[in-house]
Amino acid sequence: MTDLTAQSATELRRRMAKGDVSPAEVLSAFRRRIERLNPDLNAFVEMAWDRAEAEAARADARVADLPPLFGLPVGVKESTDVEGLHTTFGSLLYKDRVAAADAPPVAAIRRAGGIIIGKTNVPELLQGGTSQNSIYGLTRNAHDARYSSSGSSGGTGTALASDMVPLATGSDMGGSIRGPSAAHGIAGLRPTPGLIAYPSIPLAFDVSSVVGPMARSTEDVMLLLAGMICSSHLDPFDWNPDPAPLLAPQIMDPKTLRIAVSPDLGCVEVTPAIRARFEEAIGAIAPHVGHVEWATPDLGDMNRAFYILRTLAYLVSYGAVHESEPGRLTAQKNVDLRRGFAASARMIAEAQRTQSLAFRSLATFLLGYDVLITPGASEPLATVEDINRREAALAADNARFALDEYDFDRMPKAGINTPITWTAHPVATIPAGRGPDGLPFGLQVIGRYRDDIRLLRIALTLEAILGGQPGFGRVLPALEAAA
Repeated sequence: MTDLTAQSATELRRRMAKGDVSPAEVLSAFRRRIERLNPDLNAFVEMAWDRAEAEAARADARVADLPPLFGLPVGVKESTDVEGLHTTFGSLLYKDRVAAADAPPVAAIRRAGGIIIGKTNVPELLQGGTSQNSIYGLTRNAHDARYSSSGSSGGTGTALASDMVPLATGSDMGGSIRGPSAAHGIAGLRPTPGLIAYPSIPLAFDVSSVVGPMARSTEDVMLLLAGMICSSHLDPFDWNPDPAPLLAPQIMDPKTLRIAVSPDLGCVEVTPAIRARFEEAIGAIAPHVGHVEWATPDLGDMNRAFYILRTLAYLVSYGAVHESEPGRLTAQKNVDLRRGFAASARMIAEAQRTQSLAFRSLATFLLGYDVLITPGASEPLATVEDINRREAALAADNARFALDEYDFDRMPKAGINTPITWTAHPVATIPAGRGPDGLPFGLQVIGRYRDDIRLLRIALTLEAILGGQPGFGRVLPALEAAA
């Protein structure tokens, strides 16, 4: 019989519903795999086995009206509150912080029958080229330990890629769901703000940060999303679609789809090798869909706007620390905070105007297409060694400037995930085989505003098209020899 940990969440739920296997047996199988692989990979940083096993034992007694996530183990990103577990953001600033209650999406997962088993690793203060921090250390890439596990949902990415958990949560500002999903050959959704309540965000009207589902396939992402959708009167973007289609996923007729394709969104530098692999992936899709057109919306200088607007939430959360004890923050946070203190009200207003125009441009553009597809990354995944060198260079650069000084002619280099964030449009990531470096390659599928469920149906369709062709399906890491 196939190892339970290799089976999809959808299949595990079906088998538990039939009584072929119990939630306790499923949990035990994943626990054994975590205990075998996690000491090396460090994807999970805190576990909740006692509560999880008690909930699995109680779930065995259920016989009817099974909730969507019945008996399924779920990992939660370290930055999201789980009652009784730490929420540190990987920073010594918060090393003793323990959550008094579940965050809304975690509470929703429990109501939907999911069993929270533990928390996955993050970069320090949720910002960095890979998931490593001062408290929990480094999460290793399951495909090649020399490379980044990405961030900031890197622990979730590694846990899913290595089959240590069937479902897990992430969060996303600049690509923290999208980047790890593409890098690990898995699936994820950066949802439209408000679909999953996020009342703890520092600035309530900030659309950049969202919590979302990650899994090993789009079908499983749909299942987890059905259990994560939740409301809060404290979230001004709150909205609630009917989740029923998520529980009965249907592939669309691909011949009805009109797809726009852009290798660089008109404003991002993409390496030639990634462009070439992207063209191959689109070539695999094109014969099966109704219409493919290489077209790019006008997003203006959205990259500059992103890096100015991103500082606003950081100023609220970390501005006082930056002024009094900057050494307690990461080099990347200090760079962003210098930019925030140096930015004028006029610069912020211009960035918000750029954001408004980009939203309207993309929304209008997508009236003519069902989705817009881009590569999941704009450059090859960096090694951990390279990332550590970059961090050291940033720290040295910070020492050259005052705490409120920034050279706006030296804005950071944008990635392919960057421009879409502040448009608030939903983005699904799907696996598309291997990239030019031999590591997993993903596609970013951008849907219409608040059209998340239809977007996932399209992503499911595209994933099926790619998975049916050699070289374009999910890439599995070679873990068994090492284990």
